[in-house]
Amino acid sequence: MTFRPDAPLGPVLVTGGSGFLGRALVRALVALGEDVTVFDLRAPDAQARIPGATYVAGDIRQQADLLRAAEGHAAIVHLAALVIPACRANPVLGAEVNVIGHINALETARALDIGRFVYTSSLAARPRGPLHSPANLYGVYKAACEDISKVHFLDHGLASIGLRPNVVYGPERVEGETAAISLAMRAAARDEEYEIPFTGAMCFQHVDEVVEIFLRCLAATPDQPVVSDLTIQIDSIDDVLAAIRAVRPGARVSAAPKHRAAPEGIDNAPLRALLGDWTAVPLTEGARRTIEALIPA
Repeated sequence: MTFRPDAPLGPVLVTGGSGFLGRALVRALVALGEDVTVFDLRAPDAQARIPGATYVAGDIRQQADLLRAAEGHAAIVHLAALVIPACRANPVLGAEVNVIGHINALETARALDIGRFVYTSSLAARPRGPLHSPANLYGVYKAACEDISKVHFLDHGLASIGLRPNVVYGPERVEGETAAISLAMRAAARDEEYEIPFTGAMCFQHVDEVVEIFLRCLAATPDQPVVSDLTIQIDSIDDVLAAIRAVRPGARVSAAPKHRAAPEGIDNAPLRALLGDWTAVPLTEGARRTIEALIPA
């Protein structure tokens, strides 16, 4: 990690901080010496906790739980959400967690006068395909959260930052449809066979790069809501397979012919205007970091 803020970022409350991206972000914040509280439905077992972080159990759908956890914090990073398969399997619960939970997080920031609010949206929120719609219910919910955040600014003045990752990969990624990229790298590290269940072109970003973007956003002071894609770099699944084989030439990884629609109209100009440049992690380097971290001892 190359970014070090000029001033303290916290105390920071991270909702969903026990998930893949959350753990990486919490680890980075603790390494910077920040005071970090993780808010999740269930606190992880002691051995799964990041040393130096505080863990609080609560339901994102209950604002009272959030208010108790967020008291005394200077920033909220809102990551808590159900991913694509869970939203498809239970649309009502997906809406409650992803939309009502987002509103509760915004209202908690307002009630406690917390001025910095960074959240995950998704490239799934961008319309695409023959109906020019989000690709799935998860994307529908995330698009709603973007608009809710903008209206919240109009009503209450909170200038939030919404980030739209597409495919974030790394050693600890195991859940969600696009976890297949990380799982293919894990299989290569273990000399196992694996088929990515789709093909197509996407934006792939290693978790280290995404964490740096979140840290920079926590240090930023926008004067209005920002919603932005993270990268405009699009690579194919064939590029992913080639990056894996560059690290593990004998890797038994492949991709199914099911085509996954590529995002349309991606644009990270709002984020570049806010942050300037950050440290990009090329796909070949990200594959190397991921695979080397997963090779059995």
